[in-house]
Amino acid sequence: MNLDFRQYQYSEESRQQALPLELSNDFHPLLSVVKENSISQQPSASADTSSGKSNGDAASNPSSSSSSDPSSDPLSGALSDPLSSSDPLSDPLSSLAFDDPLSAMVMDDPLSLNPSSGDSQNPITADRGRTTSIEDAQIMAAQKFEDELETPWVIKKQQILKTYQVTSVRVRADFMKDEDNREDAKSLKSVDRTKARLDALEDNKGEGETLQLTQKEYVDQLTRYHEELQRAWKAGERVLSIKIVIKCTRLLADTSVPQFYPSVFIMVTEILDTFGEIVWDRILGKAEEEEEGEKKEEEKEKEEKGKKGKKKKKKKKSRLPPNWTTEDINVNAKETCRNWFYKISSIRELLPRIYMEMCLLKCYRFLSTDEYPQVLSRLASMIRGVGDPLVSVFAQCYLARCGGVVYRDESGYATTMVYDYLYGFKEYESEKFAGSLNRMGVSLEEFLHLQSPAVEWIFKCVGRKAPKSVFTTTLKHYRDYSSNSMVLKHIIDCFDPKHYAPNAAAMVSLVKMAKPSKVGMIGVFETIAERFIQSPPPEEQRMLVLNEVWKVVTKCDDLKTYISCSTAWLEVVLHHYSSLELNVLLRDVVKHLVVAEQEGQVEGIGKDLEPLVKLLVHHCYDFNGVILKSGELLAILDKFKESRKAEHCKELLESFAKHSDETSDPVLINTLFEVSRTLHDSIDSLSPEGEQRHCASLICGFIEKINYGKDFERQLNTYVECRAVFCNLDDVETRLVLCVCKLAMQTLNLMKGKHNKKTAAFVKGCLAFNHITIPSIDDTKIRLDLLVTCGLVGLKNMCLPQTDTFLKQAIVIVPEVAGGNGGADMIAWVGTFCGLLVVVPGSPDLGPFYLMNGLQKALQKWSEEEEGGNAAVSSMMKASKKFAKSKCLLLMLGTCSSWAQKKLPYAIPGVDSNDTLYGGSEGYMEELKQLTEGIVAEVVADIEAMEGDSSMKDELVLGLLDCLIEFFQGPSADKMIKSLAKKMMKREQESGGLDKNKGWFLKIKQRLGLQTDQ
Repeated sequence: MNLDFRQYQYSEESRQQALPLELSNDFHPLLSVVKENSISQQPSASADTSSGKSNGDAASNPSSSSSSDPSSDPLSGALSDPLSSSDPLSDPLSSLAFDDPLSAMVMDDPLSLNPSSGDSQNPITADRGRTTSIEDAQIMAAQKFEDELETPWVIKKQQILKTYQVTSVRVRADFMKDEDNREDAKSLKSVDRTKARLDALEDNKGEGETLQLTQKEYVDQLTRYHEELQRAWKAGERVLSIKIVIKCTRLLADTSVPQFYPSVFIMVTEILDTFGEIVWDRILGKAEEEEEGEKKEEEKEKEEKGKKGKKKKKKKKSRLPPNWTTEDINVNAKETCRNWFYKISSIRELLPRIYMEMCLLKCYRFLSTDEYPQVLSRLASMIRGVGDPLVSVFAQCYLARCGGVVYRDESGYATTMVYDYLYGFKEYESEKFAGSLNRMGVSLEEFLHLQSPAVEWIFKCVGRKAPKSVFTTTLKHYRDYSSNSMVLKHIIDCFDPKHYAPNAAAMVSLVKMAKPSKVGMIGVFETIAERFIQSPPPEEQRMLVLNEVWKVVTKCDDLKTYISCSTAWLEVVLHHYSSLELNVLLRDVVKHLVVAEQEGQVEGIGKDLEPLVKLLVHHCYDFNGVILKSGELLAILDKFKESRKAEHCKELLESFAKHSDETSDPVLINTLFEVSRTLHDSIDSLSPEGEQRHCASLICGFIEKINYGKDFERQLNTYVECRAVFCNLDDVETRLVLCVCKLAMQTLNLMKGKHNKKTAAFVKGCLAFNHITIPSIDDTKIRLDLLVTCGLVGLKNMCLPQTDTFLKQAIVIVPEVAGGNGGADMIAWVGTFCGLLVVVPGSPDLGPFYLMNGLQKALQKWSEEEEGGNAAVSSMMKASKKFAKSKCLLLMLGTCSSWAQKKLPYAIPGVDSNDTLYGGSEGYMEELKQLTEGIVAEVVADIEAMEGDSSMKDELVLGLLDCLIEFFQGPSADKMIKSLAKKMMKREQESGGLDKNKGWFLKIKQRLGLQTDQ
């Protein structure tokens, strides 16, 4: 075999295009690694896979080359120019140069936006403003205020039932009796039946004995009454239904167990609501019935249809329009409605009469919609007759709830009830009332706490869209009669803050003067802070307000209450104050946490700190990152358990990736370094792979944004620290290697491709860092790719011994690579490696092709390595590795063809490659021919030894033919081409696949000068 190389002519222009002076910013020969292992520069960044794809495609299809145009030369794809693709290792600074970029910061920094500045501009230290604008914060706060006012009763009901509970309840014995009046009612005459109904409605059998029930027994009995009401109504027992409702309503007059009264109110009003609905449905059914004349006409139509035959029944249509009014209601329905109100008005007891009329308020629509203001005002006045203040305020609450459903636009009656309630406060200071509280076994603070849900609902009805005049009058009544913190909290909470924000200092004084209740002064300050977010105090009052509030808040002994209030005021400070006030507040929070920790009170405090930390994380880059720089954030995070602390660290790093640019601020970097350390230490070998990748991605995002400008030594030292701390995450170590490569390339670009002694030593230090780091990465494929990248960086920086070391180390670990994916990964890597070998100079001692010889041996060893699994799987894997090895050998032929040229297709500036070192000498060419013929012989041997799948053999034959046609010339090449073509054509004729490769055979005949019929 005597193969002669074909010679190509490369123009100077194509040479420069193939290998530019500097690497572009997005170069990445490890693109497949980045994609597979999710090693992104930023958590949100997406990798460009174009260069990786082209390499892989070309490597897998060596037949895609042509023989004339340099842009489509035989080295296209993986062989053509792996160095011309884009790279994160470079820096667009080739037009700028300095004698020594590693010197002190006395020189102008080309990385800075301001050339006269010694430091690169730090976006964190520039005024970044606030994460959320003040306008957006006010809009969100206003929306929250509206949502709170519109809180559905269902939610409020569940909150009351959860809050007000007892262990036992004392009730009258008749509470457990079932009502049954069916037989007596049916046996009476008409006149007697009417009298019996009235007597039944007024039936009150005295006190009787009392029973002690558990809360569950009490609730179960009320549930039975609720079910009995619905059964009685379905059975047509109207009197029994009314008796059940009256009996349940009487429970609302009993305040012997005041602690349970709010929950009793909820359960009884559910029964009342059901009663109101079924009465409404009955009257509505009457209203939808036809008049007498309409019925006769309908019956007549039915008779006529009956004669013609039976037809399917149609669904009865409602005679009422969708938005019906009183005029649409027939006489029968109106009379039924009036009758129900007559029945209710005949009840002698005030409380059942009021409650039952309130639950039927909706039915007034059948009579007149204009009467609602008068009816609501009348009921509000009737409630004044209820003597017990606890019973009275909940009756007012029920009226406000029912009135808000039927007549939402009217709130005058609710305002009257507020004034009545506040006026009643003067009785709370009397000795008589104190005695009543004593008998009930509650204090005044506890009694007001029982009233709180009802008072809140009434104030919501009044405060919703109330004008300032209503607010002013309400506040005047508060000051004159109440001055209680519970009431003031609901006033602040339910009225629009724009009414009192202009006089914020006066409101703070009002809070401090309020009489105590279970709602402490701290709780009221928390509420007013939530409203100040929406409507802040005037500029001239803000410091006064904050100082007066914090004088009280900082003295709070209860840590949970203090943290809750601090969180509310922290949000106010973040939106309406400066970083100075923010720092003072955070220091005070940490001070309280330290004292509480010394006293052993921080157990379980993490849950209460959650809202505060979320707020800090969201705004951690406001005020130029003062929250992160202060150190208080880390102190607060230390109070969480490790798992929750790690979650907050993730949120911080995600926020940093989203809101921040590169930084050189040492305080900020140190804080984020500790945050990253915490996150790294939370990961172990048992952590899910996805969790490890996510954490690594966040830490990589932080590392990528560290930028000390021209202080390269400081940058490298930071990477050294990162390597020591983040040693358990391979993705982070991989990112560090790439960052250091980028640092070396930045140094080269700053020096315009010509190092001095100091910069050359620095680049060698960078390569030494990578030489130490890469072996600690577990994934062999990643190590291979990184070694090639480092070899490229070493070659660009004219560090030839380091380049040799990296490439030899890569060849050594080739046999360790797994043979998965059919060897496609190995084929792609060999394509990149061979592309780099084109410009790597040979060794004076080991010869010009020692790396290629080593690669050939390593591939042979790799193909012979046994894979795990059963015999069948192992055999398949071995066959696929043999096939992949042969494909790699074909790629190596392309590199050999490049070496045979007088001028290489591309070159590294400042590096003398083989075309310069050996100049096409006879010894050089002879050794290259031996290497090439050995590779071809090995491929031919592999083809002949291949068994099984003929498609794999045909693919190798086609690949070899393509290489022979494109790279070689002369009789020996033609002879080999002809021999291989005949063997393949014979197989194709036998298998019937000749037409599929017809184009190839025509190309072969053209090369050999044969006629088309030969």
